[in-house]
Amino acid sequence: MQVTVKELVQQNNEKRKILTPENQEYYENMLVYIRTNALKGERATEEVLLEMLDHLLEAQREGKKAEDVFGKSPKELAEEIIKTLPKESFKDMLDFILEMVFTLFGWYLAIGGLFPLITKQNQTIHSGSLLLAGVLLISSVVVLLYFLFGIIKRNAFEEKRKKNKVNWLLGLLFALLFVSGVSVNFIVEPFGPTITISYLVQFGLGCFFLLAAFLYKKSRESK
Repeated sequence: MQVTVKELVQQNNEKRKILTPENQEYYENMLVYIRTNALKGERATEEVLLEMLDHLLEAQREGKKAEDVFGKSPKELAEEIIKTLPKESFKDMLDFILEMVFTLFGWYLAIGGLFPLITKQNQTIHSGSLLLAGVLLISSVVVLLYFLFGIIKRNAFEEKRKKNKVNWLLGLLFALLFVSGVSVNFIVEPFGPTITISYLVQFGLGCFFLLAAFLYKKSRESK
């Protein structure tokens, strides 16, 4: 039976714990750099990373360091490895994007529909406000992916303190965009044609989207 992508990642996570601090930092920098190439096949990427890790662990048992195995230019080596990886299929890329979009809209609808569910009050939806909220949420997806696969990659070989700073900025910007999308109906004067829906609909749709995102994730990890 073929090992799933999730199992490959789990094996990598467990085996990395055996590395010395120096070898771990070297390897994880390359891991981040290689993984952030979203257009490359996820399975092929994880298989190569695990193969590299096994090779490094074997060398470590012989008293060698990561630089002795992979050289002193990890970024150049990572670029060469990336070139050999096959491209991700259009279907798998679409599944990943839909997973992200469903997750965001699921939380947006579930959070926004929680209060009406408790009070059991039907809602009046303004289509213009809903469209604005959707644009903000989709923008948060675009920003998240851009930072995740762009800036984090460029900082993969930087000092740990600088990488932590980038991660904080990423999280802050993403949170601001997401909160803006969730709170737009409370901050901006509602506008556009109105639609009245049951208090069950919005929360129910949110749960449906979150379930769809979960199923997409499970499907992706089981390949």
